[in-house]
Amino acid sequence: TLTWKTELSLCDIPEVRYDAAAVLLRDKYLVVNGGYDGEEHISSTSSLIYDISSNLWSSIPTSMDMIDAHSGHIAAVLDGKVFVADGWDGDWNNRITSSSEYIDVDVLLQYAPLHYPLPEKYLRQIFEIGKAEYDKIRPRKKQKLDK
Repeated sequence: TLTWKTELSLCDIPEVRYDAAAVLLRDKYLVVNGGYDGEEHISSTSSLIYDISSNLWSSIPTSMDMIDAHSGHIAAVLDGKVFVADGWDGDWNNRITSSSEYIDVDVLLQYAPLHYPLPEKYLRQIFEIGKAEYDKIRPRKKQKLDK
């Protein structure tokens, strides 16, 4: 049916964001950048990454934050880059900014949430992989003992 749905199992975004922009990368990652917190009306320079398949959020290091704060801006993906442009600068004056900037998708996705395909109960165990008893693979020839 053509109706909106909410999934009860979706992970909540870790930070409140208003007027943020979002782009979808590789049909798996939702990148939310900029916006403001709604309380102090201060625009953000940070980005959050949501892995749709693992239902996990992560943030990028502050060293990779956008150069300028943006809210009410636009974001688009073009030629392997996420572009962000325009919007409000986030000061109390709410000036419109004409700045634009970009980051490479591959660099950004280095901080995507890790996805573990194994059930969680196996992640707390140590596995020995690749061990085999040599005798069971290639039986040894019996040696005759001279007495």
